[in-house]
Amino acid sequence: MRLSWFIANRIGSRGEKGLSSLGNVIAILSVAVSIMVIIIAISVSRGFRSQMLDKMAEFAGDVNVSVMLPSGGSDYINADEYSLAPLSAKEDILALPYVKEVLGVSYRPGMIKTEEDIQGVMLKGVDSLISEDGCYVSGKLGDLLGFKVGDKATFYFVGQSVKVRRLRILGMFSSSLENLDKFYVICSKKLVNGLNGWEEDRASAYQIMFTDHSDKEYMSRKVQIGHLVYTGMEGENFPRVSGSYDDMGNLVDWLRLLDMNVLIILILMIAVSAFNMISCVLIILFENISSIGVLKSLGMKDSGIKKVFLAKSARIVLTGLAIGNVLAIVFCLLQQHFKFIRLNPENYFISYVPIDISWWSIVAADVLCFAAIMAILLIPCHFISRIQPSKTIRVR
Repeated sequence: MRLSWFIANRIGSRGEKGLSSLGNVIAILSVAVSIMVIIIAISVSRGFRSQMLDKMAEFAGDVNVSVMLPSGGSDYINADEYSLAPLSAKEDILALPYVKEVLGVSYRPGMIKTEEDIQGVMLKGVDSLISEDGCYVSGKLGDLLGFKVGDKATFYFVGQSVKVRRLRILGMFSSSLENLDKFYVICSKKLVNGLNGWEEDRASAYQIMFTDHSDKEYMSRKVQIGHLVYTGMEGENFPRVSGSYDDMGNLVDWLRLLDMNVLIILILMIAVSAFNMISCVLIILFENISSIGVLKSLGMKDSGIKKVFLAKSARIVLTGLAIGNVLAIVFCLLQQHFKFIRLNPENYFISYVPIDISWWSIVAADVLCFAAIMAILLIPCHFISRIQPSKTIRVR
């Protein structure tokens, strides 16, 4: 193999200005651009997945233990049978290594009425330091109804009787998820439980937050938590154990489509690089036909000569991969820090292109690209076996 590398390094090392020199540059640039696009696509896909799963978990939890609601009617909201008692398995769930938090929340549908408009909303009560006379609305809802921080909003709640509450807007939030931003109002759980006629320790749901988001382990984690919940709630109404993947299927499908796009980009970029590398190898072969004839006349086997040109090709591919890796990582770090590429959050759920660099993914992409390109380059190398020394040595 050392001989193959030595000869490969001598090919095109004398400063020729022929086609092979230009072909080498084009091949290196092709590989560099391709791996750069692949690494950026993977990092962006991981960034979107991380951001979306974080946002979904923030609103609904990674796993959500909720009451089984009836098919219709609104009187259920005041009945204790449609709320959950304190989660008896809470300590067991918190003991799981991947669980970060178990949060009890309560819901109450209502309406916000202004002098000119009316908007249906869902109050989400959380255990926090939020005062009973205050709430948080999204910036989108605030713009829609003309609210500012410090204003008071009038809420109406319809049930067995109409209840009215005046709440001060303490602040505004943005999840970049349009359906949630236009619908949810965050307030005190004590306030919502009072509106529902529940005891303070009851809740509509328990949101279980994970320390990380693992696609592979999601189902097993959900099953394990469901087992603890059902075991700890014997004799009570069985709740529904679901998760962000179940409750926000549209977003999950969008993320899967994004992953499919990354796969297509990966295949296309490898194909483009391989095509340019094949052209480069053929040019090198044609320009070195006489050298191949000499090597054959000296007794070198076809397999050895193939190794020479594969070694030359490997050097070109590795150079392209190195350049592409550096450019891609620099770009990703700059975007991660400065967020200079912006997006419309109404279309992409986030205001900038998110980046999540995975070093293992970068290494895997490099190895896959190198292996795929080198495997494809075996095709033009078969041309070597058809070269006859008696004819090619005379070529100058």
